[in-house]
Amino acid sequence: MATHIVGYHRMGPKRELKFALESFWDGKSSAEDLQKVAADLRSSVWKQMAEAGIKYIPSNTIAYYDQVLDTTAMLGAVPPRYGWNGGEI
Repeated sequence: MATHIVGYHRMGPKRELKFALESFWDGKSSAEDLQKVAADLRSSVWKQMAEAGIKYIPSNTIAYYDQVLDTTAMLGAVPPRYGWNGGEI
């Protein structure tokens, strides 16, 4: 039987992504540092899912802050009044 999962704890078992994001916001770490934590966590999560036998692993398991906001930006649906130009972090 093929399996799928739609949600997974995205902050890390010890809230690693939360702390990395707060460090970035405070100017104590770089965007590259934050991206490295997210990439490592994403890889770990995908590996855990694969080892658990999940066949259809979602690619959007990590959101820096808000997965709904990330999806909105990905789809280009951010209202013009926010002045977002489509850039990254």
